[in-house]
Amino acid sequence: MTDTLGRPPAAPGRPAPGGEAPIGTLPRPDGVAASRLFVGRSQAAWTLPEQIAAEIGERILNEEIAPGSRIGEERIAREFGVSRGPIRDALRMLEQAGLVSIASRKGTIAAPLTEQDMREIFVLRGILTEIALRGFAAHATPDNLAHFRRHLEAAESLADDDRRVLFWTEANDRLMLFIAHHCGNSRAARMLITLSLQSIRYVRRAVAAGLNPAPRRRKLVRFYSDLLAAYEARGDIEPFVQRLRAMFEERIQLTVGALPPGAG
Repeated sequence: MTDTLGRPPAAPGRPAPGGEAPIGTLPRPDGVAASRLFVGRSQAAWTLPEQIAAEIGERILNEEIAPGSRIGEERIAREFGVSRGPIRDALRMLEQAGLVSIASRKGTIAAPLTEQDMREIFVLRGILTEIALRGFAAHATPDNLAHFRRHLEAAESLADDDRRVLFWTEANDRLMLFIAHHCGNSRAARMLITLSLQSIRYVRRAVAAGLNPAPRRRKLVRFYSDLLAAYEARGDIEPFVQRLRAMFEERIQLTVGALPPGAG
């Protein structure tokens, strides 16, 4: 993962074709799926299946491809003007990332949104984030702290803008991934990238439901601001681990209310 992962995109993403997406008319950042699927790799170096995986992954995150809906290889092959081989390779990449499931008789479907799935993702993210917070304290350099501050400023600049709340969620998530990348535990960092990708639709639904208003966003910014001060002072990180646990539990309870009807 490179430090550029922490910079929120500067322009709104494209609207979903055929009407309003489940996340409403809110502007959306582009390249969210690719930033997790192909960390640190230039787009010019992507293979054809990777290019297709990036596009399909983005559609899944934007719910242009609805949760639980079938993804037809033949139709996508016609759309991209390629054989079904690169499509299958792309879908396997997305399966490994947890965005689709592939069954021999049912074909490929976009991963559904369920309460159990959401809870598992958020619990694991919480545990690994604790590891990242502690590891960053032990490994962070002055340059890392300077980058942390720039990431924090990017998130802070978006915290009060309700129209760009999806850009705020992306800036906040990339800040956490930056911490993970510099925590000295590469396995934890890789797992957090994957869990970040899998949690995006849940987080966006909570935002669309109005469950993450500006006061709550400012609260999280204050958490990171206080955390940075503790890192700079080489202070005790354990109080922040405790605060983090409470925030993850709160996020789980809030997100339950944003799940689709019948999710279980």
